[in-house]
Amino acid sequence: MGANVVALSHRHSSLNFGRRKRTARDAQLDVLLSRRFQHPRSIEEIMKCTRFSKSEIRLLYRSFKQQCPGGNVSEERLRAIYVQFFPQGNAVKYARYLFSVIDRNHKGTFTFDDYILTLSILCRGTIDEKLRWIFRFYDINSEGYLTREDLRDVISSLYDLLGPSVQPNIDERHIQQHIDDVFYGIDSMHSEQITVEDFIAYCKRVSIIINIEINFLPYLYLKKIYI
Repeated sequence: MGANVVALSHRHSSLNFGRRKRTARDAQLDVLLSRRFQHPRSIEEIMKCTRFSKSEIRLLYRSFKQQCPGGNVSEERLRAIYVQFFPQGNAVKYARYLFSVIDRNHKGTFTFDDYILTLSILCRGTIDEKLRWIFRFYDINSEGYLTREDLRDVISSLYDLLGPSVQPNIDERHIQQHIDDVFYGIDSMHSEQITVEDFIAYCKRVSIIINIEINFLPYLYLKKIYI
């Protein structure tokens, strides 16, 4: 997808992109995400619903509690955390978009359970799971499709977050060119809308995968904050 926000890169090695069947783990994850917890579930239950080990969960929880002793993270708290890391940038929009995709049930706060389930998808999930999460991150209005405005708003929010540290300087013309390139590659029907199916199919067709080593990925910022 490019433009640093989702940090996608080309891989030329062969990948198995077969359709993934829904598993019992998926059902458990849905149940866990549908609840509101002020305190996390047992380590054993979290292990069943994520792909983290017991020691990893304990480490993540200790770090989470240091930043958020109350166990609930509001949008304002998430923004304040990002300000610590990007004091010269503007974290308002980026924190709002990231918060909304973690707080998937619109509770107004997210908990350790929401956080670690998000990390599990992005760090240990399948290609489909990661791409669906990225799609949701861009789908800021929860419409089920992406528009040029969605891409422009999210990409601009990242550059606002990074502030003057961005090199080289990116202007509106560069952002618009990137958006045009994305729609040219994905929106073959010229509908001015990109569905999740179109998005995933395109990424697989051109062998694009998530490059988890690039620091522009939102979840890597979360890892730096809490680990």
